[in-house]
Amino acid sequence: MTAVHNTFIHGINSIAYHASRVSGEKVKPFVFFCLVIIEHLHHHHSIEEAFLFPALEGKLGEGTLSKNVEQHGDFVPQMEEFEVYLKDVRSGKLAYDGKDLVARMQTFTDEMVEHMSDEIKTLDAGRMRTAFTEKQLKDIDAGLMKIALKSVNFYTTMPFTVICRNPETPWFPTFPAPLKWATR
Repeated sequence: MTAVHNTFIHGINSIAYHASRVSGEKVKPFVFFCLVIIEHLHHHHSIEEAFLFPALEGKLGEGTLSKNVEQHGDFVPQMEEFEVYLKDVRSGKLAYDGKDLVARMQTFTDEMVEHMSDEIKTLDAGRMRTAFTEKQLKDIDAGLMKIALKSVNFYTTMPFTVICRNPETPWFPTFPAPLKWATR
């Protein structure tokens, strides 16, 4: 989970860094990149809420991970407002302004990053190993991956993952050696 969260944080940091440097013909691809990150955050949270947290709470106890879901409510509405803004910029309804984009993004990113940090603590590996067998964890992971791979947009997921992941982190997706080398 940490690797996935770090990918999102790298993406948000990339938006913040590049927003003021983008102009002209680069605006539409940049806004598309921003929307891809938001799309993947929605995808991530929906899988957590619909599958992962209930699967884990089956052993950890009902409500054990409810704080994580409640925290989604602390930033997702602002993230959705940001998404509407991005779509308005993409359609030409609003003019692109990098400073405005960053200001709007910052309405949710601090809470989101705090949530991601808190969530890792609730999913502590030691806690998981105490409550679950290795097979149970692998079965939960297999179920999660089945849902994720069935519902993800590969045209945006792979490029987003390659661009925003930490190349030193061994995690899904497993990249072929030439791609690992090329993304370092």
